[in-house]
Amino acid sequence: MERRSFLLGLFALSAGAATVAVAGKADAAGLGAAGQALGAMPSEKAATLPDGTPIEQVQYSHRPHPGHRPRPPYHRPRPRRQVCTVHRNRFGRPVRVCRWVY
Repeated sequence: MERRSFLLGLFALSAGAATVAVAGKADAAGLGAAGQALGAMPSEKAATLPDGTPIEQVQYSHRPHPGHRPRPPYHRPRPRRQVCTVHRNRFGRPVRVCRWVY
């Protein structure tokens, strides 16, 4: 049984190496004339949209996303102080009432 598994492993290794070699040759060859027959465009025309806008500009434009509201600018709050006075309630007892003034 060990001989069978060893031979099976050798066969799998050689098949994998052959597949990698064929795939490497196909990538190196490119499409060539077959690519033009299939309708592939040259790289200069492929880098623009039908209206002439470059694709890179479209992909990396800095526009806000739909539904995005920009954050309002930060404004420092006005300085305020608290002013307290003593009033009398309806029963005649003193009550301190404070309010914020600018």
